[in-house]
Amino acid sequence: MRNSTYTFLFSLFLVSLFCSCADQSTSVQSIGRVDISIQHGMSDKTFNLGEEYTLGNGEKIKASMLRYYISNVIFEKADGSRYVIPQDSSYFLVDEAIPSSKILKFTSIPAGTYTKLYLTIGVDSLRCTMGLEKRTGVLDIGAAAQDMYWSWNSGYIHFKMEGTFTAPSGTIGDMRFHVGGFGGYSSPTINAVRNISLDISSAPLIISGNSSKTLYLNADIEKVFTGKKAFSVAENSAVMFSNFSTTIADNYATMFSVLAM
Repeated sequence: MRNSTYTFLFSLFLVSLFCSCADQSTSVQSIGRVDISIQHGMSDKTFNLGEEYTLGNGEKIKASMLRYYISNVIFEKADGSRYVIPQDSSYFLVDEAIPSSKILKFTSIPAGTYTKLYLTIGVDSLRCTMGLEKRTGVLDIGAAAQDMYWSWNSGYIHFKMEGTFTAPSGTIGDMRFHVGGFGGYSSPTINAVRNISLDISSAPLIISGNSSKTLYLNADIEKVFTGKKAFSVAENSAVMFSNFSTTIADNYATMFSVLAM
């Protein structure tokens, strides 16, 4: 009788172990990897630092720097269910001068068919007000974020573009856009954080076990100047925590589109 009991219990153990391994195997196979690859354009041209481009109003611009934050990435399925990237892994500093920074890597996306992508341009107010121990990596104000943070204003620069402009008259000047503000901590301030959504249903992102996919996005930098409201660079060549910041923020919120590959 005792041997039968031991045999029964041992059999239960083996079944439990098998099911556990099967569950783990299923879990491993039910996630995939997604890279979001960003290319910068200028209307129908490729955008490059140091190259001159002509805007619709005849002004010419030449950028020496282009940096901006992307955060709070969410993938959504056709049924409306979402996979929210864990926030501590959802902050990226895109820098045109660093090609690798234009590839956002996500390693544990659950299997499914995704038809929408959500992301934020900038650093959200919640993270902006957290302690320094919660602002590491690309948010480290003593390292990667050193040039993307206002110590005097305790806030991140969400979008930074510098260079020169040439007016139709031939006048040459410096162009400096440092766009920040998250709405304020103890009192209302400028808010240049922008949340955007991209429809990818025409070419859905299909993730299966251990798959590796790349989603290609185009960021049309011309939209920064012409997106929602076109403006003259000569008349607004230096923008730093002013009301005009929201005009530029509304414009850069329109710059992303999905590339068909």
